[in-house]
Amino acid sequence: MSTVHWQSVVDFVVLAIAIYLLLRWSREARALRFSLTILAFRVGALIARQLGLLITSWVLDASTIVGLLALVLVFQPELRRALMRLDVTRQKHMLRQAPATSAVSDAAWSLARDRCGALMVVARRDSLSELMTPGVALDGRVSSEILETIFRKDSLVHDGAAVIEGDVITSVGSVLPLTQRPHVPVEWGTRHRAGMGLVDRSDAIVVVVSEERGEVTLMCEGQAERMKDPSMLQTALGALVSNETGQSTRKRAVRLPELGLKTAALGLAALVWTATFLFPGRSVRERTVPVEFTNVPAGMTIAAQSTGIVQVWLRGTDFLFESVNLGALIVRCDLSAAHEGTNTIQLRTTAFDVPFGLTIEDIAPRQVNVRLASIPASGVERQ
Repeated sequence: MSTVHWQSVVDFVVLAIAIYLLLRWSREARALRFSLTILAFRVGALIARQLGLLITSWVLDASTIVGLLALVLVFQPELRRALMRLDVTRQKHMLRQAPATSAVSDAAWSLARDRCGALMVVARRDSLSELMTPGVALDGRVSSEILETIFRKDSLVHDGAAVIEGDVITSVGSVLPLTQRPHVPVEWGTRHRAGMGLVDRSDAIVVVVSEERGEVTLMCEGQAERMKDPSMLQTALGALVSNETGQSTRKRAVRLPELGLKTAALGLAALVWTATFLFPGRSVRERTVPVEFTNVPAGMTIAAQSTGIVQVWLRGTDFLFESVNLGALIVRCDLSAAHEGTNTIQLRTTAFDVPFGLTIEDIAPRQVNVRLASIPASGVERQ
C-alpha cells in the first residue's frame, strides 16, 4: 500500500486553494457556471481515463481546453481586473484626500432638476485605465460648479464620464464599457448600462443622472440603487469612500457566501484528488529497486546477503507514472531484531516507500537472507 506523504498533503491544499480562487473570481465575474462546467469536464476526463474510456477522455480533455480558451476570450476584462489586483505595491488613492461627496451630491441633484444627464465615476482601489477609453485630461479640484459645467448640454464632453480620483477630477469625456448582463431595467439608457458595465468590472462608484426622468442612481459592486434625495446620496457616498466602512460592509456581506465557496472548493478538490490518485490504475510497470539495511545491531556487520536488488511490479495510472520519480524508490530491511548468523527477512509492501497513488502488485524475491558477524575488537598496540 502507498502511504500519504507531506508532499501529497501540500498538493491537496494547493489544489483546494486554486479551486477556491477560481470559484471566487468566477462569482465576481459572473462566470461561476462556466468555471464549474470546465471543472466537471476535467473531473470527467480523469474518471474516463481511469475506466479506460479513451475516446471519452479525449473528448472531455478537448472540451476542457476549449472551455478555458472561451473563458479567457469572453471574460478578458474580468481576468485583467484580477491580474491588476495582484499589484499589491500600488498605493493608488490611498495618499489622496477623500472625494468631496457633498460636491458630487449637489452637482448630481442640480443636474437632475435641470434634466441634464451625467455620469460621474469615483475611483477607489482598482485601476480604471484598462477598463475605459480615456477622455480629456483635466486634473482639477472637485467642485459642484465644475461638475455641473462639464455636463451641461452645451459642453463638448457632456456625453462621456467624469473620473474623480481622490479630490481631483482627472479626466472628462471618458467612455465606459457597457454591461454584458442579459437582464437590465428596460428604462436604462446608455449611461446606466455604461455605469453598470464599469462597476461589474471594478470597485469604482458610479453616479448616474437620468436626462429623461431626472433620477439619480448610485452604482457600486454590481448593485444599483435609486437615490431619493441629496442627503441619501451624500450619506451613501461617504460610507462607500471610507475604506474601513466599505471593507467591513463588504466582509459582512460575503461572509456566508465565502463559507459556501470554501466548502465547495474542498469538495471539488477531494473529487479531483480521488479521481487522480485513489482509482485503481490500469498500468503495471516493473522496477529494479536497491535494498537498504537499517537498524543494524551494534557490534554487528553484514558479512553476506542473498541479493542487493529486488524486482517490484507497481500498479497505477499513466499520469502518475509520468509524474512521480521512481528512481528514488528503495526497499528497507529492518535488522533491529536480527542476530549473529543467518537471518531471513520477509519483504512486505510496508518496506517500500511507494509514492501515493501507486500500489505494489508483486515482489521478487519475497525474502532476503542476511548473515551478520561480530566486528572483531581492535588489538592493543605494544609499547
